[in-house]
Amino acid sequence: MRRLLATVALAAAGLAGCGSLEDVSRGGRVIGTTLTVYSLLPQPGQGDARDIVDGEKLALLDAGGRVVPYTINFVSIAEGETRGAAKGALALREAIADPQVMALIGPAGSEAATATVPLFNAAGILEVTPGAGYPGFTEAVVSGEPERWQPSGRRTLARLVGDDIAQAKALLAAARAATGRREPSVVIEQEPGAVADALVAALREAGARVVEDAARADAVVYAGEDPEGAAGVAGALAREAPGAAVVLPDAVTRAGVAGRLSSAARRRAVLVSSAPEPASTPALRIFEAVFREQFGRAPGPYAAVGYEAMRGVLAAIRRAGARAGSRQAVIDAYFDPAATRGSLLGASRLTPSGGREPAAFTAFRPGGAGGGRPVYLDLR
Repeated sequence: MRRLLATVALAAAGLAGCGSLEDVSRGGRVIGTTLTVYSLLPQPGQGDARDIVDGEKLALLDAGGRVVPYTINFVSIAEGETRGAAKGALALREAIADPQVMALIGPAGSEAATATVPLFNAAGILEVTPGAGYPGFTEAVVSGEPERWQPSGRRTLARLVGDDIAQAKALLAAARAATGRREPSVVIEQEPGAVADALVAALREAGARVVEDAARADAVVYAGEDPEGAAGVAGALAREAPGAAVVLPDAVTRAGVAGRLSSAARRRAVLVSSAPEPASTPALRIFEAVFREQFGRAPGPYAAVGYEAMRGVLAAIRRAGARAGSRQAVIDAYFDPAATRGSLLGASRLTPSGGREPAAFTAFRPGGAGGGRPVYLDLR
């Protein structure tokens, strides 16, 4: 990681190009009439990541590939390329050093974001994350946050969905809905690391009634980002605690945990998601029809997240107007408190620190192993 940070920092130092000293210290300016928006997701050619990328493409198609007078170039990077010093340095260095780069959409996971957030902040480039729920990126969780993630001293990161403080409340609401209990007893199974620790702390702060014995718990909540680990835990609990609901968070839902669950685990699983329930509003039904016509398949729920991520970036470029060649001007336009935030994801407000409120989450039981539609739960 140290090599990765150092190598990409050299690219960031050469990014600014021509302009004033203020331009250089705030991301610089794009020369010419082409702006590039990067997308950083794991395995972008399959599953929910594919839907997010195609949602981004659809928003760009809707705009005709332009925000006058700029042509918008789109580049998708596979998040796996950012793991390990050599490949990680190459992928991120090329994105940050691109003289036309204007914004990054991604990553979706908090672990990957611990590398990208400080790098893109130091370079003065807008970063919009469709996940990465670790709250310390935008709020103080431990000492030195969020400053450690924002070395430039300025905000460049914006959340498209809620953070893990908001998600913790949704996870507990899902446990209540799945069990029918007002205050279900909960066992927390977590991965190691600061990201999972923060989610566990948020669950406790949200009022989780934590117990130690899964066999006697009403529900088990998984805190982590690894879909294979989550599926393994869900499978073991289906045998050891068959009466407990297993509540899985957005990160593993988006990573395709449903397809890894055993039949027994699927019957007990409840998946929490930052994506909206499909076809739940007239706007979503129109979007889904257009997506189906364009790509020849029905979109998954996260396609709407990708669509709104790109649409928000394009709207910021449009609001920046004649100054849209300035990366800082586009950041300022994205954070403009007067900007309308109504979207397929529901109306929300971008906080001064880059958080999102209110934060909407959904929860559903997956369909059977042979297919079938998921059953959404009422989290109110």
